Amino acid sequence: MSSRIRVARVDGEFFVDRVGNMNGRGAYVCVSCIPSALKKKSLNRSFKTNVPPNIYEELLALTENL
Repeated sequence: MSSRIRVARVDGEFFVDRVGNMNGRGAYVCVSCIPSALKKKSLNRSFKTNVPPNIYEELLALTENL
């Protein structure tokens, strides 16, 4: 797995893009930075909207599996 994970927004819905080639607007998060991104809500700033909590939870679950 890459050291960065992409989160994509497609038609107003958010997805954790594990492959990294999904259409739509995307933002990358460093794997080791995910807990900090959750705390600071960094993805909200990147997408200029509220990212659903389940996306942050999915990112945290990915870091636990590494």
